[in-house]
Amino acid sequence: MRFVRTGVIALALVASAGVAAAAEVRVLSVGSTSTAAKAIAEAFTNTTGHQVTFTIRPPFNIDEELKSKTFDAIILAVPAMDIHDKAGNIAPGSRVPLARVGVGVAVKTGASAPDVSTPEKFKAALLAAKSLTHSDPALANTSGAIAATAIAKLGITDAVTPKTRYAALAVAGKLVADGEAEMGFFNVSEFPPGTTLAGTLPGPLQQHTVYEAAVLAKGSKDDAATAFVKLLGSSGSAWQAAKLEPAASYLPALTR
Repeated sequence: MRFVRTGVIALALVASAGVAAAAEVRVLSVGSTSTAAKAIAEAFTNTTGHQVTFTIRPPFNIDEELKSKTFDAIILAVPAMDIHDKAGNIAPGSRVPLARVGVGVAVKTGASAPDVSTPEKFKAALLAAKSLTHSDPALANTSGAIAATAIAKLGITDAVTPKTRYAALAVAGKLVADGEAEMGFFNVSEFPPGTTLAGTLPGPLQQHTVYEAAVLAKGSKDDAATAFVKLLGSSGSAWQAAKLEPAASYLPALTR
């Protein structure tokens, strides 16, 4: 809570000026950002009285949720946010950069961790592994797509694909935790239980998923949603604690 209390107090004054009573802020979010976002929401509620409710979905289920339900704010990766912005789903001028996350190599907790510190060592570890797992690389802007791109850059896709099982986060995590897959690839902010970080993808092969928050055009017009989205963007320590890189660290203009 100490990460966000100061920002909450400042934004509480903004929110209270336009909201007479406690409001509900309905947030649709992807899972990678949920730990930090929920911590920030708890502090926001304790200070302002406004309630924040989350619906957490995988990236490929976000559009379906938006069509069937009404939300006030959304947290998405930038490419998806661009699409919704162009479609008119985002309130103009409400997008706020939050954080980014890279992909890590997971092994079963207690197992010997391979050395993945350089592209050459990472390549050797991939070729030596008997089994691998990550999400379907056909799903854009996911850990699986980033892992597949890294493997392709190493020129070993043909050697690695036959021993790779594509699976969603929970299933892939269990495969690694149970020892059925020697290595898995996940966003470092959402490592499954029973798995341990062997290391992140080595520098030249690493890519980041970049997240933003925004107010939705069809949501509530209460100022509480705007205040919460702004708070999400100013709570850098909370994002760092959740193993994401705060936007201010890679967007220098935000610190000016």
